[in-house]
Amino acid sequence: MIKALENMSRMWYNKVGYACPTLFCVLRKGSDSLRRLRLAALCTACVMLTGCSALNFSVEGLVDAPKLTKEQEEIHQALIESVGSNITLKYPRNGDYRSAYVIANIDDEPDNEAIVFYEYKDIKDNGMRINVLDTDEDGQWQSVKELHGAGTDIDKVMISPLGKKSGKQIVVGYQNPATDDKTLEIYSYDSGSFQKIGTDTYSVLEMMDINSDGSKELVTVQKTVNPETEKITARASILSMENGELKREHTIEMCDNVSAYVKAAKGMLDGGRSAVFIDSTTAEGLMQTEIVYYRYSNLQNPIQQSKERLLPRCTRPVGYYCTDVDGDTVVEIPSAKPMLGYENAVPDEMLYMTTWSVYKDFYTLEEKYTGYYSISNGFFLAFPKRWTDKVTVRRDNDTGDVVCYKYSGDINTSTTELVRFCSATKNNAEELQKKGYELVDSRGQLQFFVKFPKDTQDQLVLTIDEVKNNFYIID
Repeated sequence: MIKALENMSRMWYNKVGYACPTLFCVLRKGSDSLRRLRLAALCTACVMLTGCSALNFSVEGLVDAPKLTKEQEEIHQALIESVGSNITLKYPRNGDYRSAYVIANIDDEPDNEAIVFYEYKDIKDNGMRINVLDTDEDGQWQSVKELHGAGTDIDKVMISPLGKKSGKQIVVGYQNPATDDKTLEIYSYDSGSFQKIGTDTYSVLEMMDINSDGSKELVTVQKTVNPETEKITARASILSMENGELKREHTIEMCDNVSAYVKAAKGMLDGGRSAVFIDSTTAEGLMQTEIVYYRYSNLQNPIQQSKERLLPRCTRPVGYYCTDVDGDTVVEIPSAKPMLGYENAVPDEMLYMTTWSVYKDFYTLEEKYTGYYSISNGFFLAFPKRWTDKVTVRRDNDTGDVVCYKYSGDINTSTTELVRFCSATKNNAEELQKKGYELVDSRGQLQFFVKFPKDTQDQLVLTIDEVKNNFYIID
C-alpha cells in the first residue's frame, strides 16, 4: 500500500516549480483495491497542494483494506496451488489494465481467462512471471502455463487482435529500472496453448487503429544511441501480426534532439484522423510534442517534417503535457510564455500564460484557448477576450489560492482582485461554502471552488456561468 501511495503522489518538481498533474487525475480503470489506493494518494496530494485550508481527514478513514473479489480469490487460490505462496504480485503501471489479475476473454471461446503477473521471493535472478489461468469443465480455475517475462516491472497490458487476419493477442510491455528501453512481448492463447509469438523494444507503445482499416495495430517509437557521439535518433513504426509473425512497416523519423520520451496520448486531429501525441524532454531541459498519424499510405510526423516552423510552437517548460482539454477527443498541445508582470521573474517565482493549440492540415497549428494552467491544482482557466493583456495571476501565500488580478503595469501593485480558485475534497465543501466559495466542478473526490470579490464592480469580474464555461479540469 505504501508503495502504491508513493507512486501516485510522486511529483516531478524542478526549479521553476512544475508539478506532475497526475496527482489530480480521475480514478482510472483497475481493481477495486487499486481505486482505493489511488483515492488515498489523491487525497494525500490534496492535503499538500490545496489552496483551501479546511482539510481535516485521514487516509485511514477513507480507504478500506484492499479486498479481492470472489473471482479473484478463486484465481489466487488456483495460482497458489500451482506455483506456491512464495510470490509477490506485480501490477501494470499504465494502460487500461491496472490489476495483477487481468481478467479478460483472450481467446475465441465465450468465457474469460485470467492473466497474473508475479515474481518469486528470495530467488536470485528469478525475474518476472506471467501465468494464464482458465476454467475447467466444472468451472474451477486452473493454471495453464507459466512463462518468463522480459523485465522487472510491467509498463502496460493490451489485449486485441493485431491486424485483419489475426486472433486475439496479449501485448505486455515490460520495463527495467536499469535502462530506459522497454520490451514488448506478444502472446497468444488458443485451444489451451499459451505461447510467446513476438518481441520487440520500444520507448513509446500504443495500440490503436491508426490507419483506419478496421483493425488495431501497435504504434511504437524506438530509440537508437550512437555509441561514439551518444546522439539519439528514433523512428516511429506500425507493428502488426501477419501469418503468426510480427511485421514492421511504415516508419517515420522522429526529431533528433530528444533526451527521453516521457508520455504519449492517443487522440484525434482536428480533421478527424487518429494520432499519437508524444511528449519528450530535450537536453536543454524543455518539453516538446511530436504528432504521429497515418496519411498518404505512410506515417506522418509534421513536427519533424517542418521543424523550423512548428517545433518552436510545440516546445515549452517541463510539466506541460499535451492533453484533450475540453473532452472533444481532439488533443491540444500547450505552449507557454511569462504571465503579465512575470517577464523578469526569477525561476522560483515564474508563472506562465498557457496557450493550447490544435494541429491543422498543411503544417499549421491553430490556437484554441489561452489562459492560466495551474499544474499543481490540475485545472485550466481560459481567459475571456476582455481579459486579454489586462489580467495577471498570483498565488495567495496565506491560503494557497490562485488569484486573478487586474493588471496595473506592475505585478506588485496589481491589487484589484477579480476571482480566486482553490481545490479540496468533498467533505470540506460545506465549510468552504460558508466562507463564500462556490462549487465550479468536481472530479472523483476532488472539488474545485471559486470566490468572487464583493467590493468591486469592475467590468473584468466574471460571473459564475462565465467561470464554469471557461474552466477545465486537466487529468
